Amino acid sequence: MKTRGALLLTLLIGCTTTSEPGLLEANIVAPGNFIAGSGIIDSVGVLPGKRKPGTGADATGNHPDRNLYRLYVRMDAGGFQTVDIDSGRFIAGEAIELTNDGRVVRVSGTSFNDALRR
Repeated sequence: MKTRGALLLTLLIGCTTTSEPGLLEANIVAPGNFIAGSGIIDSVGVLPGKRKPGTGADATGNHPDRNLYRLYVRMDAGGFQTVDIDSGRFIAGEAIELTNDGRVVRVSGTSFNDALRR
């Protein structure tokens, strides 16, 4: 029974961690048009073809991603806001932090990521 629990915990950690920091964050396209803080993503919209040519690539770096993505965020301090980002790696229900320097950082599972890096 203990072996099953340990195996389950190992699988859970493996599914919630990454060694590449770029997968955990994105850049806000129009910095200054948002209020920094934490919140939960309510939904994600695609803005087809809104990215400037030559500024995006898929996960393999081969095919340019010409889309931007709009996050609809329910803020923890109350209120609601939207931000346009350059990464399609965020999904509804994720906890995020909008930073003062114009980034969206995923905070779900970060304690496992930090523990594994040490």
